[in-house]
Amino acid sequence: MVDVNKQQLKKTIRYANTKCEASGKKLTEKCQQVLEILLHARTPLSAYELTDQYNKVMDAPILAMSVYRILDVLESVDLVHRLKSENKFMACNHVDDACQHQLSMFLICSSCNKVVEMNDANHKVKVLFTQVELMGFTPSGSQLEISGLCCQCKPKPLKTN
Repeated sequence: MVDVNKQQLKKTIRYANTKCEASGKKLTEKCQQVLEILLHARTPLSAYELTDQYNKVMDAPILAMSVYRILDVLESVDLVHRLKSENKFMACNHVDDACQHQLSMFLICSSCNKVVEMNDANHKVKVLFTQVELMGFTPSGSQLEISGLCCQCKPKPLKTN
């Protein structure tokens, strides 16, 4: 998950604005607020959890349907990822450094719900995509989600004397 301070948040919002404009979209105030909630979230959030958090901090309430539309926009410009297995959303870890995703990889802890986004520069992933393309298939974007236990939740081995 992305952990941001005020300076990083300003940089990220400027980048998000630029990215939306380049795609012919607009980063509205509501869209920006949803992105900020995701940037500060410790775990991925569902659209309804986002709606609840939004309505707690903003004067004008928002409907879940509007949050879904906002998430579609943010996802379409690679600022947000949807975890398909969880049907939850998280800000991209590379949201302010122009990372291009061929394959997004996520490690999802089934105990604490912590999610780690892995960098797709792995040689084996590149080999996999080369093989896929040799088969005549052109991927339009993919993601790999691996569930398990993070190092904090994994049982520690008992020490024996």
